[in-house]
Amino acid sequence: MAKIGRNDACPCGSGKKYKHCCLAKDEDAERAAHAARDAADRAARVAAAELWSFDSDEDMDDELTVASNAVVDLVHAGALDEAERAARELLQRFPDMHDGYDRLGMVYQARGEDRQAADCYRKVIDIIRSHKEQYDAEFETVFHKLIEQLDPPIAPPHESQSS
Repeated sequence: MAKIGRNDACPCGSGKKYKHCCLAKDEDAERAAHAARDAADRAARVAAAELWSFDSDEDMDDELTVASNAVVDLVHAGALDEAERAARELLQRFPDMHDGYDRLGMVYQARGEDRQAADCYRKVIDIIRSHKEQYDAEFETVFHKLIEQLDPPIAPPHESQSS
């Protein structure tokens, strides 16, 4: 794709010059995507260097936090394919933690794939329930609300009343 010049018409169709319309927003998105990729790359390098050996639970928590936050950054930057790959890595590296399914749900949600997102959030609930000692009792409620919004139950049809 050809690069848009600052003085070209904005591709959004506003009729304004690009520099007075979408340039700043596009530059912000590019910076965020770059920062997210850097964070994901750092997390992957750290994980590869440590080869899954953590000196303490705190080191594992730090690694999980960095990798999980990198996925969020990628989603916010619109780099959804990269975010999905990073979320799937989280699932492999930390299978007993909710983060992988939570982040994968965010990716699906950003794509408008609400049922798939709800299915991921259901898996988060399963993990929370199977590791109750690691989670606040009310944490599960967050995911129930997301599921209700994304995949509401279908109401049974009402019978019409005869006059």
